[in-house]
Amino acid sequence: MNILVIMEDAVRPAHMSCYGYPKPTTPNCDRLASEGVRFENCISVSTHTFPPVVSIMTGQTTATHGLMGPTDYAAWAQRWKHHRTPLHRLADNGFPIDGEMVTRWGPLGFARDTEDIEQYMEDNRDRPWFFFAQPYPTHLPYNPPQDYYDLFVDADFRPNAETLERMEIVKTRMILHPPDVQSAMEAGRKDPIGEGEGAHKRSTAVIEFEPRDAPGIRALYDGELRVFDDMVGRWIAKLEELDQLDDTLIVIISDHGEELLERGHVGHTSCNLKGTLYDECLRVPLIMRYPKRLPAGTVVTQQVSQIDVMPTLFDILGLDLTLPHDGASLLPLIDGATGTFREEAYAETMPAGWQAIAGDERRIWCIRTLEWKLILNLDPVADTRSYELYNLVDDSGERDNLIDREPAKAAELRAKLEAHMAGKA
Repeated sequence: MNILVIMEDAVRPAHMSCYGYPKPTTPNCDRLASEGVRFENCISVSTHTFPPVVSIMTGQTTATHGLMGPTDYAAWAQRWKHHRTPLHRLADNGFPIDGEMVTRWGPLGFARDTEDIEQYMEDNRDRPWFFFAQPYPTHLPYNPPQDYYDLFVDADFRPNAETLERMEIVKTRMILHPPDVQSAMEAGRKDPIGEGEGAHKRSTAVIEFEPRDAPGIRALYDGELRVFDDMVGRWIAKLEELDQLDDTLIVIISDHGEELLERGHVGHTSCNLKGTLYDECLRVPLIMRYPKRLPAGTVVTQQVSQIDVMPTLFDILGLDLTLPHDGASLLPLIDGATGTFREEAYAETMPAGWQAIAGDERRIWCIRTLEWKLILNLDPVADTRSYELYNLVDDSGERDNLIDREPAKAAELRAKLEAHMAGKA
């Protein structure tokens, strides 16, 4: 059995055709969903990349692993010098632990980087393997091939010169922020995981968008989503060629979602420096295909979290995950169990994410259920905190803050959130 975890950056499930989007953005992911299991409500632990990667691979919340920003990253290798993770357990059981751009996550147990995934499949066809693919098309900048943009742009979209100018910036810059904030890169910090390369080399622009820009920006994003889906199609085809598709557990997930002008910005926490824990950035896709164990066409509506991925993989493998973790196997939900599953999911972010300037200690925390979300905005330096409460059933766009009108519900969720935060490492 092989394990292929594909974590595409910044994917909104609401823009995937298998999640109901009316445009054909993800036909290959749609196939995996129809032949496997699709989770309607998977929640990220954060809205920038580093914390979710750790949580997906360890099954731990941010309050447990305590890894949030560059300062934590700089001390990570030393702190985890003797730390064992689920990937170490998989290695003990004969799996090479490889991936694409994974040595930067070395303390998790990754062994080596491999750029050519299809060649990797070919070279390892005679033994089981674990591979973590991290494609990047849907991360800013969005600059798909012209025919992909044309495929998704609304026929009646007529951008003026100013919108075209802003769209050109979206095509060429990674960090797009309004003028009232500054990125750590602009402040002179050297990025500890590197400056990127090619189209995704670190770059910035100060920009203020207009609502009329939205159709063009959505089309650029959708085009990049189709570019990603093409990659998935090639990997599926290679596994079929090697007669290994049905022997490979495929997991499609994202680190976080993406804002496309819902709040006036584009990108996510580390790109627009206006990070939030609203659902456009917090909900992520989760699809699993392994026909030897997972029934085709299954849809799970129960809320789950990224921390549940690794316990599920171990359960499918028949291995005990004997390391500390906060997640739970999703197999009972997949099999239709009606018993109680954890109702709450938790998330945390820094408002500027990976681009937070030294000394910025602000945090945003949330607790989410299928019906409710409580958000805490915390600034320990200024000694301020504020809360937001949303009914996600009646107000899916999270516009009507009920914090003063639903005191009992706010108090209930606040107690649970504070208990969760108290466990922060």
